[in-house]
Amino acid sequence: MGFWPTRGNENRRRHPRESGGPWLVPITMDSRIRGKDVIFGGCVLRSGTPKPGPRQRVLRLGSILVILAACGSVWGKDHKPVVYQNTAPGVAYTGSVSCSGCHADLDRSFHLTPMGHSMAPANAPSELEKVPDRITVYNRELDRYFQVVREGSDLYQTEYQLDEKGNKIFTAAEKLEYAVGGPITGYTYVVRKGQFLFEAPLSYYTRTHQWDLSPGYDTKDIAFNRPVPTGCLACHNGQPQPVANHDGMYRDPPFRFMEYSIGCECCHGPGQLHLLAMSKHPQRKPGKADPTIVNPARLSARLANDVCMKCHQGGHSYVLQPGKTILDFRPGTPLYETMALFKVPLTIDQRAELNRLETLPPVRGSIVAPQWWKNLNLQMSRCFHDSNGELRCITCHLIHHPPVQKNKVAYYRERCFTCHNDQSCRVALAERLRQDPPNDCAGCHMPKKPLAGIPHSDDTSHRIVRRVGQPYPDYAFDEPVKDLPGLVCINRQGENAARPIPPLTRLRAHSDAMIKDPHLSYYYYDLLEQLRTSMPNDPTVLACLGRKAIAEKQDTEAVAYLKRALQNGSNFEATYIDLGEALAHLGQVEESAKVLEQGVAAWPFSADIQKALVLRYVTLKQFPKADEALKRYVALFPEDTFMRGIQARVEARDR
Repeated sequence: MGFWPTRGNENRRRHPRESGGPWLVPITMDSRIRGKDVIFGGCVLRSGTPKPGPRQRVLRLGSILVILAACGSVWGKDHKPVVYQNTAPGVAYTGSVSCSGCHADLDRSFHLTPMGHSMAPANAPSELEKVPDRITVYNRELDRYFQVVREGSDLYQTEYQLDEKGNKIFTAAEKLEYAVGGPITGYTYVVRKGQFLFEAPLSYYTRTHQWDLSPGYDTKDIAFNRPVPTGCLACHNGQPQPVANHDGMYRDPPFRFMEYSIGCECCHGPGQLHLLAMSKHPQRKPGKADPTIVNPARLSARLANDVCMKCHQGGHSYVLQPGKTILDFRPGTPLYETMALFKVPLTIDQRAELNRLETLPPVRGSIVAPQWWKNLNLQMSRCFHDSNGELRCITCHLIHHPPVQKNKVAYYRERCFTCHNDQSCRVALAERLRQDPPNDCAGCHMPKKPLAGIPHSDDTSHRIVRRVGQPYPDYAFDEPVKDLPGLVCINRQGENAARPIPPLTRLRAHSDAMIKDPHLSYYYYDLLEQLRTSMPNDPTVLACLGRKAIAEKQDTEAVAYLKRALQNGSNFEATYIDLGEALAHLGQVEESAKVLEQGVAAWPFSADIQKALVLRYVTLKQFPKADEALKRYVALFPEDTFMRGIQARVEARDR
């Protein structure tokens, strides 16, 4: 049995007693669980009553059939399918400003929510307040100082190193352009170099109200050189304008409509058709299903959750489907049609280790880490499993009007009371009231844990456990799938579950996942060999074949593959680096330098390409060009100790 529930799974309906309650019922119904009984209105199904006689069984069966019929009518009413017209690729986005005229109250309340604060200009008043004075962070392992300072109406971050006498060895400073994140965890800052956006080294963490290194910066000096990919901005802004095949490069302006947060159309889809319809029928009554604009509340549970999964689910690999970009996803369509999410499967042999790690803070890279992403975590819960997948994110989360802090405990307890009541809890009410905060259902059953790899931050477990440390259920463990050996596709569901995964998608997934598990390299290379024949002109396949040939020291083949890859559109940083390396191995150093020059023109802030070009000029004894390239490199990447040392020796020679 795979992870996703099927009609043949017995665990789908009934589970061990540890989770409490005999049956879970659809959350859309007016129902309660009382102790061991399930109550539908005034009708009670008892789980602990004596075995009924034949006549009682007939009467009870009749009652159940009536109840199930009621379920069908309620579901049919609440989730009547709507064919949304704005899911079509050609429908235009119009910006959230176009929505605020008619939905002013919703627009105003949404911009008070965390999602409404997912991005802002770095010189916004709320950001300037975080820097009342110069702030310095020192990392002993890197021996680097990092500062954030306010200059006039702007914020700047600086990285520098000191020698034994306290003199600065180097300094790198950049103006902060945007703050990206949210008020729950914190904000990371973005700098702009030409058309490229990069992450800054320091982030602001809201729980501790302090500045510290951004995630991943504590073990490696990345400085201001980590590109901000489209997938990142698409989840914090919603309307980025990337340049194709240049991750981290954006048009000017970098965001459509210059919206500084998640907008209406991120969840409701493009608004062009809705605006046209409203202009023709301005007196249209609210509440009626409108096919011109997606309403997530009227979507099926799977499609509604896909809207959230796009940004709230992780894994070992995120792969765009062939020919797609992250911006091709339209709410109301299956996320899988745009991107596929993969994880290395959990096997039953890992049960003991998984259960042990459940009681410990998550560690980035551990087997439990992917389970902590929200959608997958929710699907591990009995609530989700026994609702036949009908439990959805918006069952509990109000996007436009989330509860304020003082009302959160009461609000989420009411959400739990959709299916449960006070008598469902085995802990005495008096004991629950002594807790801080008192009678907090989510606090006990959805505990917070530190975020793996993100300091000063906690996240809520969505597995909805009966008790802390509760073992994982049987359906948490995965079995192999024939067309995807060694991996599990998290979001291949519904009608897509029976369709084969495109071979290019599988190739990219195995390429990412074999970093986590080297044993998966067999499947990657086996598939790559198949694609060498079936897709011989695909630029991705050619680039992969070229890298494989370099590893096998088949440099002539590598050059042929990589030249064709560039000709066919593989205008990626790695393709220039690999082709330059293969040509150098063959002694064609001058041609290698020309390829790297093209790479610098395409990727002007690539440290790897620029460093390789310096070395090629030195090999060719083109010292004026080497000196010029070295100065350019050190000016862009002064944190590189090795290249600074070379420049110092060159300058000493020239004195």
